[in-house]
Order: sequence, then C-alpha cells, then structure tokens
Amino acid sequence: MSWLKNSSIGASLGKLRGTSSPSKEFDSSACYDSFREHWQQICEIFEKTKVPGSSKRDDVLGVVYNLDHMVTLLVLELRSTNPNRPCLEHILNENLLDRLYSWSLLNHRYENVLKLEQLKLYEVLVSHSHTQLLDREPFHRPLLNLLASCSDVCFSVVVEKRLVVLLNQLCVSLVHHNDLLSLFFDNKNIYPPKFIIFSLLIPFVHREGALGQQARDALLLCMALSKHNEPVAEFITRNSNVCPVLAAGLSGLYSLLPRKLTIETNDWHRLTPDDVNDLPELAVFMNSLEFCNAVVQVAHPIVQNHLLEFLYQGFLVPVMGPALLQSAEQELTAATAYFDLFLRSLSEPGLLYSFIKVIIKETYDGQRIIDSLIQRISCKSTLCLVTLALLETLVDLNCEDVMLELVFRHLIPCNHVMASQRSRLNHTDPYCRSAEKLLQLSPNIQRYEASEGSLYGDYQAYLTDVRAKINSCILATSVWTYTYDGENPPNIGFPMVHTCIESEAEHSLPSADDGSSGYESFARMGEMASESGSGGECDSPSGSEICNDLKPNIISCFNTTPTIGPFLEAVFNKLENMLTHNLYVNLHITGLISRLAIYPQPLLRSFLLDHSLVFQPSIKSLFQIIGWLKQHIENELRDAPPHLVRNLIIESEAILIERENKVVNARKYALQASSLPHTTVSEPFERGETSSKNLHL
Repeated sequence: MSWLKNSSIGASLGKLRGTSSPSKEFDSSACYDSFREHWQQICEIFEKTKVPGSSKRDDVLGVVYNLDHMVTLLVLELRSTNPNRPCLEHILNENLLDRLYSWSLLNHRYENVLKLEQLKLYEVLVSHSHTQLLDREPFHRPLLNLLASCSDVCFSVVVEKRLVVLLNQLCVSLVHHNDLLSLFFDNKNIYPPKFIIFSLLIPFVHREGALGQQARDALLLCMALSKHNEPVAEFITRNSNVCPVLAAGLSGLYSLLPRKLTIETNDWHRLTPDDVNDLPELAVFMNSLEFCNAVVQVAHPIVQNHLLEFLYQGFLVPVMGPALLQSAEQELTAATAYFDLFLRSLSEPGLLYSFIKVIIKETYDGQRIIDSLIQRISCKSTLCLVTLALLETLVDLNCEDVMLELVFRHLIPCNHVMASQRSRLNHTDPYCRSAEKLLQLSPNIQRYEASEGSLYGDYQAYLTDVRAKINSCILATSVWTYTYDGENPPNIGFPMVHTCIESEAEHSLPSADDGSSGYESFARMGEMASESGSGGECDSPSGSEICNDLKPNIISCFNTTPTIGPFLEAVFNKLENMLTHNLYVNLHITGLISRLAIYPQPLLRSFLLDHSLVFQPSIKSLFQIIGWLKQHIENELRDAPPHLVRNLIIESEAILIERENKVVNARKYALQASSLPHTTVSEPFERGETSSKNLHL
C-alpha cells in the first residue's frame, strides 16, 4: 500500500516499540520529592480558586508552570531504567488527572491553555508508558472526559496539533491492543454509540501539512480496526459523517484545481508526479484521493461500499462527469488530464470500478462520456493527445467491461468478416507470417546510423519489453468471463444474468466486497442462466448493473450492417490520416493500436493481426491501411530531392532518440527544467477566472 508506506503511520507505530534511547541515570527519590512538591503547589491553587471564574491569570500561570515541571520530571522517570514509577503512581493514586480536568472546567476563560497542558501530559503518558495506563480508571476516565470536552470546540492551531498527536497515539495503541477498544468505543450503554477518537479526527481529514497527515493516519488506523469489528464499521457508516465529508472534500478540492494548464511542450499528453508537485492544489487533491483509496483497501466491506456510494453520487456524477463534457476546449483538456491522472493513481478495484462506471454508464443530456471521448480522437489539438492518453490508460487496465464496451460488443456478431471466414477467427500463426507481413509494409527508407544502447537500435530489448507486456495481459485476462473467440459469447442476443463471477485475481476490477472478475465482470449467459437464481448478489453497485444498462446497445449492434464499432473506426481513421498529423499524435495512435494488439482474445487478435482474414468490403484491415501509408510515403519521398530526404531522415532519427532519452530520464529533465530561471511576474490564482499552470513535461 503505497499511501501507507509514504505516510507517517510507520513512524507512529515505531514509537510504541520503544525507540527512545534511555536517559542518563538520575536520583529517583529526588525526582519524586520534587514532583510531589510541584503537585502540592498546584493543589494549593485549586483550594483557593474553588469558585467558578475566581481564578486569576497568575493562578493559571502557576498551574501551568508547575505542571510543566511535573511533565519534565515524569519524562525523566519514564525514560529511566529504574522499574519503579513513583511519580506515575502518584498521578494515579492522587487522582491527579481527574482533579486537573475538574479545575479546568471552572476556568472557561483559560480553556485553550489549560487543555493544551492536559494534552501535553496525556501525550507524554501515552507515548512513554505504552498501553500500561489505558485500562487504569484514574487514567482513562479523565482522558475520555477531556476528549469529550473537545468536541465541537474551535481551538488554536497549537491546541489542535497536540490533540491530533494524542489521538494518533491512541489509535496506534488500539491497533496493537484491540482489547482496549471498548474503553473508547461504547455501543452498548449509549445510543447512538460513540467513538470519540474517530469523531474528533474527522474535522482534520482535509487539513494540509503534518496536522492533516497525522489525522488521516489515525483515521486510517480506525478504518483498519473496523475490518474485523462490525460494530465499529456500523458506527462509521451510520453514526459518523466521515464518508460524506470525504466525498464533499474531493468535490471542494477539485473546484480549486486550475481550469487551464499552460502546455510548454508539443508532446505533453498527461500529468506526471513532477507536475503534481508543481501544482499545490493538485497535490492536496491527490493526497485526499489516495487516502480514499487507502480507506477502501483497509476498511470493512460495509464501510467500503458506503464510501464508494458517496464518492460516486457526491463527486463523480455531479462534478467529474460534467467536467469531462464541458464545451471549452482548454478546460476540457485539463479535466481529461486530471481524470487520467486519477485513474492511474488508484489501486483499489472498487474505486476503479466507480471511476469507470461513471464514464460508461452515466448520461448527461443523453450523451455518455465514453462516446464523447471516442469522438475527440478526431481532434487536432492537445485535447486529442490527452484523450488518447486516457484511452490508453483504460485499455491498460485489462478490464473486461471496458474492452467489451470499446471493442468486443461490436466484434461479437462477426459481421466484419465474410461468412466463410468466421471459422478462421481462432487461426493461429505459429510461423509469424503476419509479423513478417507487417515488416514488409515498412516504407523503404534508408537508415543512416544506428544508436548504440537505444531501443531504437536494439531490437532484442524491444522484443523483451513486448513479451513482458503480452504475458502480463494474458495473465490479467485469463479470468475473464468470456473468451471472445467468435463462439463464446454467442452472437444471439447476449442475455445478461445478474450474478457475480468469483475470482481472486488481483488485476481484476471487483467491487469493494468481493473478488469477481472484471469489476463485477459481466454475467454468465446462455446455458448458465439457470444458475442465476442461486447466484450471490453483490451489495455494492455491480458490473451487471452496467451490463444491464448497456444491454439495449449491445443487442442493437447485432444487425446485418458490417461494423467494427465507433472506437476502432475512429482509431483507424486517425491512423489512415497519419500524414496530416504531427509526430506525437502518430506515436500515440500507433501505441494505442499496438496495445490493443497485445490482447490475446481471438476476435481482436484476428482483426488486427491476421493478414489472411478476408473482411467485408466496407471494412478496412490494419494491413490495408498500413500498406496504403507505405505507398503514399514512398511516393512522396520519391518526388523529393535526395538531399532533403536524407536530412529529413537524419532529423527524424535524432528526434526519436532524443524523445526516448527524455522518457527514460524524465526525472532528470524535470529537474533541469525546474532549475531554469523563471519569470518574476507572478500570475495570481483566481478560481473565477481561467487560472493557468505551467507543465514542464
């Protein structure tokens, strides 16, 4: 879990494992005598200020002064090697904590400073005495009272920091000792149940800096506690507002993102980690999104589903959906780049499912986002590059439902091939004749120099990389519901059954509470329909729901009109017009086709890679398009002056090698770009206007 590794939870957990070094020897007796003397002075102040509001500033300062010395002495004792703890026992025997809390209630005027000192004392006790004190009533009773008094109170930042540190320490203690949870979580004697630690942390979940990070760490530990404690999970979903707070927080943080991105390079197509670091608003948003991803990873299934529902209905549908369909091109480019970044940053199948569902299922004024993305392939601006990058991300997910929507539902009827050819869809090419044919379609252009140590000149490195990608895709798709071989599923209506196909594959996209293939992959069909009555239904929104919504579209495509679907048609049209595009668009369109060709499913593999397959007259094959491009390029070069052709080839090779080096050394280039002098004219950020941010890569 990358979010956990990068957070401070590891450091927090380490504190309870005794990382502090022992202090120098000290006189235990003298320490205890001094401790009692300071406490006696505090008691004298208590005695003369029993009347509420009678305490003066000097009285409070006296208590704070003596208490500060007591904390110092207590730390010395707790860090010593002496097993005796007279100061600690004095605190418990004299009911010191309870008396201190009771006196603080009489002095509302000095509430902040008194709570701060109490929080400091508890912080020392919890951090140095591990969990030895938590089950002692003289300790946990006043602690609970103090925490309860902190609810719905506006404190200074200093007090807030101490409060969050203490709450974080308590959460770490509870993770190590689950039996102590009942001290802070009461679901038997009180209705509604209370989990004071959790409730106090929620207001800090979207804070920036160390304060917010510690609060999120602590909340995540509470979420982990719920994994095996259903009452805690029920409290989180029914009696806390953490899920709506997270969803609303994402919506609010998204509204702060720059509407426009100033692109400094022609090949820019997606946001990188360096870009995130350069955009503070985006860094804050990504931190919250990754926290949601971590919650879905560690929490109880009912918490997962509750959070996913709020994120879907409170952020994705009302905020992200319209952003991906807005009319202004620059704003749309930024929104598409943001969404691509979000998808690439998520690791939890349930959350990925929600992001995919909104672009496939939801309609806005009768238009789906996925249909709009396909239409944007034909654009001739940066929007095209960003859209192609997003589609590459979707294809890279190896998700059955994504590929069914983009490709397979249009190829299943097999209307794109001649009827006599349908039996050859499963034909294999053991002698790689199709690969040989593709190589023959390379334009006849002389190479002038080979680059040592470059993939451009290292064919073996290229083959190694591709083999790894092919094996990864085969493994990822091995748990798909259908084989897509022209027979399974059959092209006779493709009936939908609302069942979940169980699978433990890590690469699939199940809902939060199960391990079904796809992300609740489409249901069994045909002969398995009889099993649907006994099939387990999923609590969270399932892929079968998406499937059910797509059913009319799937069935409507089973007609006699030959088609390969709008996605493949748009990609092939873009490829066919390759000579009118710039290099970077062509690299992305060929890269997308290459990624599609990695899929092992016979319907797609035969369509892209079988040069002997005969298609319907209205369907162009990949080989036909590449062959036409080869002929056109050679004709253009034949009519050009030889010296111009030579210079063009040398320049092209240099550009490709430079691009490869730039990709390999992306971090190096980013650091170099950041070290360049920037203009001193600052551009104020105004959400109401069209704010711009610069991207270096």
